[in-house]
Amino acid sequence: MEASVNMPTERQTNWSMILRVGIVSVLVLGLVGYAMKVTYESVIQGGVINKGDYYEVELKAMSNFDMDPRLGSVADVAPRFRSLDGKKVLLRGEIAPTGFSAGPEVDEFQICYSVATCCLQGPPKAQHFVACAAPKGKMLKNFEPSTPVNVYGKLHINAIKDGGVVKSIFQMDVERVDPIS
Repeated sequence: MEASVNMPTERQTNWSMILRVGIVSVLVLGLVGYAMKVTYESVIQGGVINKGDYYEVELKAMSNFDMDPRLGSVADVAPRFRSLDGKKVLLRGEIAPTGFSAGPEVDEFQICYSVATCCLQGPPKAQHFVACAAPKGKMLKNFEPSTPVNVYGKLHINAIKDGGVVKSIFQMDVERVDPIS
């Protein structure tokens, strides 16, 4: 009787499987990294990132506070955002529908973090909108309401009242507006 001898077989490398696992790993790491970046910018930095020439400001974080429409003041704005008064900022948001948006160019408009979600829990609040104005004598390209844009300019924080009610807490002298594609 012959003894059966188990000879080691050559092991083949499954390059296809290694490639698939590698691609999935890179995608997962990319998503985790992006989530960590967003968390860092929103939570740790509080929605304000110093970019050198300007501050990138998370508009939702800046406008997320309660304010009495009659008694509201600049003191209601969080200190990290009040410190931006008079500074150059970048705001990302959507053009809010207003009564002064006819024609291919405008000299003023409003921006909010999201037209669709800012007012789900009741009437619009003054702190959700930034009143944007072009420099005197200049016009800005008009964008359709709800268009996502980057707005660069100098931020001002003043409680502007009309009829005893705060109509605007944030204003901006706009340098430029770029659509987000």
